[in-house]
Amino acid sequence: MQGIYRRGYILAAFLIVAGLVLLSGCTQQAQDSTIVKTNAGSVSGINQDGIRVYLGIPFAAPPVGDLRWRPPAPVQSWEGVRAATEYGATCPQAQKGSVAGIAALNMSEDCLYLNVWTPAKNVSDKLPVMIFFYGGGFTGVEGSMPMYNGTTLAENGVIVVTTNYRLGALGFLAHPQLDRESPYNASGNYGILDQQAALKWVQDNIAVFGGDPSRVTLFGQSAGAESIYIHLVSPGSRGLFSQAIVESGPFWANGAIINATHSKDYAEQFGDWYAKSLGCTGPYTLTCMRNLTPDALINATPSSPSEFWSTHTVMFEPNVDGWILPDTLDNLFLNHQEDAVPLMVGNNANDGTTLSADANMTVPEYRSFLASRFGSDADAVFAQYPANSTAQVQIQLAQIMENADFIDSVKFAAGSMSDISPDTYMYRYSYIIPGQPEGAFHGSELILLFRIPGISTDPAVADNVVDLWTRFAKTGNPNGGMDITWPNYTRETGQYLDINITPSVNAG
Repeated sequence: MQGIYRRGYILAAFLIVAGLVLLSGCTQQAQDSTIVKTNAGSVSGINQDGIRVYLGIPFAAPPVGDLRWRPPAPVQSWEGVRAATEYGATCPQAQKGSVAGIAALNMSEDCLYLNVWTPAKNVSDKLPVMIFFYGGGFTGVEGSMPMYNGTTLAENGVIVVTTNYRLGALGFLAHPQLDRESPYNASGNYGILDQQAALKWVQDNIAVFGGDPSRVTLFGQSAGAESIYIHLVSPGSRGLFSQAIVESGPFWANGAIINATHSKDYAEQFGDWYAKSLGCTGPYTLTCMRNLTPDALINATPSSPSEFWSTHTVMFEPNVDGWILPDTLDNLFLNHQEDAVPLMVGNNANDGTTLSADANMTVPEYRSFLASRFGSDADAVFAQYPANSTAQVQIQLAQIMENADFIDSVKFAAGSMSDISPDTYMYRYSYIIPGQPEGAFHGSELILLFRIPGISTDPAVADNVVDLWTRFAKTGNPNGGMDITWPNYTRETGQYLDINITPSVNAG
């Protein structure tokens, strides 16, 4: 009998202790105001002066093993509360070093994570959302970098999301055997599919962070901007966002210098060559490739030789697969197949100077380059952009790239969008950071948008840029904070906003 009482006493004591532990856990959760429940499980974040920050939230399953070179799979749910207080790993890429003086994070193939900054106090706030896609030529950089800190934008009343997506060979390898695995007979655009998965995550989850899934603005720079062009025409992106901001995005299928996309045949031919270069051939090519380490794949990726025209041929980039990208961007925008959403689109005054900085061409090399890019029009292009020294070649290359790859792309996209959506706004960013010899270089507007530390800028210009971007995200119209009115773009007027110390409206 005493044994029964003793066992009963022990059981009662255990239940009391367990209850206290459970109560303690519940009390801890009740005290942690950052805890939110996503569709895969609960996460806790960081309280940061009125902004709740969530880092490293998984939005898809790790694309490893048999999931390598497949569309992103659903994230596995978890029990309890997952701490979202550290950035996830960056996706594998060839260059690991520093960007703007900030060391890159640890790389891993398990990299499909996103980050959220929210100023919302309640789920009923329904704040507009801004989702950022980074540049880097589809081969480098990451959303999981501290330089892309959403605090400044969030302080202006929007929720900011930054996200990773697969890069290089892991994100954009096309191959005939991968086609046969796909019900759409398509391969190669896995990085874009990752972006779409992140957009779907936002639609499913952003409400619990106080966001409005019906007011989602995409914004991105360079390859991130090109990605947004793709989302504007991709059937799989329809309904996942409501407006877009495109910053210095390449456009042409056969560009003057930068080719934005590859044809399906070209991408697959290169993919087949790439697999063979790794010793993977025959019916088990994919098994062989999936057994290789990420480092082996990265190290085998052809590096850019010294010739300038080769450095601007990115081998792993989006291709016209007939599924994610039904046709070239040129054709789709020409035929008004893009989503008729409000759009801000523009470029920086010295995009070309930045991206042609490594040219170092002689005049004969320049003539050869023009022939390779412009064919029978090469002589006419040389007459328009003449050079008789290496120094002059450098200047002219920068101008060709600025005009053909960026300004013409912006005008073409803005013109097409303005035909179907009156809420189209074109800009040119001309502000030069003090002491910057390259002028308004490629990506320099991001320094103001994200307040990248260690770089001094004019606070009034920075405030104006942040206000324009966030005001557009809130209303679909960037006006209201400036002394002048930024007019809608039309083909007839060609008006755009020049963003500088003193903003001005120009045409041309």
